[in-house]
Amino acid sequence: MFLVKEFENNVWVSTDTIKEFEKVISSDSIIRVLNTKLPVVHRFYTNLFKVTSKLGFSVAKSAKDSYIESPLTDAKHVFTIMMGLEEFKICPFMFNTNHCKSIYLFDAWADDFDRILHFINYFKIDFTFVSASQSAERLNNLLGKKRAYWVPEGINPNEYKFKVNHTEKGIDVLALGRRYENYHIKILESLKRNNFNYSYVKEDGQLIFPSRQQLIEGFSNSKISVCFPASITNPSASGGIETMTIRYLQSIVSKCLIVGHAPDEMIQLFGYNPVVEVDFSDPAGQIISILNHYDDYLPLIERNFEEVITKHTWECRWNLIKEYLSQNHFEKMMNIK
Repeated sequence: MFLVKEFENNVWVSTDTIKEFEKVISSDSIIRVLNTKLPVVHRFYTNLFKVTSKLGFSVAKSAKDSYIESPLTDAKHVFTIMMGLEEFKICPFMFNTNHCKSIYLFDAWADDFDRILHFINYFKIDFTFVSASQSAERLNNLLGKKRAYWVPEGINPNEYKFKVNHTEKGIDVLALGRRYENYHIKILESLKRNNFNYSYVKEDGQLIFPSRQQLIEGFSNSKISVCFPASITNPSASGGIETMTIRYLQSIVSKCLIVGHAPDEMIQLFGYNPVVEVDFSDPAGQIISILNHYDDYLPLIERNFEEVITKHTWECRWNLIKEYLSQNHFEKMMNIK
């Protein structure tokens, strides 16, 4: 099985998440890493994709039935991880093969479904793994058969750190990424008045922690991590899809208490609600009370930590993908329409 890795010089806000997952997959003995082609080769195939797409046909090959029957043992099965649809990354590898083709796709939002469906059909992708359960369900409805599978986001706990003594943490409340303005404005002044350290994005596009090491240090130095799903913070882009992102897991393995809202699928995965749900009747009073009685929440922090390191790592997610690709499981899934 081949893994098409992310370009080494591709440095953007989500590259580290992809590389976390790639690191786990690359360590599997069944995996061989595909060498990145020359940029000119990628440009040629990307242009071929664009031209043939506009003309309404595909030149990508389909997998042979013998490989589809046993995708996990297909030695030349091509697999890649994408934050968004990256034709430039995979074009050279997806065109000229009649072996199985699979993608793991983050951020499969409703607004992108038309493009995702075109991508799947054009490249004749056999297995599409998506990080949101609702995305998998909706894509399968649009495809007319089960070709999309839910594999939640995971994490490599060993790449993060935490402070044993929470009194040593310098950030009381951390709101990383896009703010939920309705909540932010209700806690801001109260936290200031009570001399709590509230670290948040001041404007769109700002990075509180510019480097990965600063991100890791920032989480470990935070008592509370405010987390809301994109269905709340960016509903126009998410199309109502509510999903657990890596931000929740990063908070947990750094032993932060999460305050915000837990997506239903996260409660389903954990078997309980790992998040302190916001009390919108008095959000400011609630967060001040939590900070003043932080010791009361240490059992929840520890429970969440143990749950993630045993059940929600990228290794667990890779094993789930292999289960989907195993022959017996796949034969069962073939009967689900």
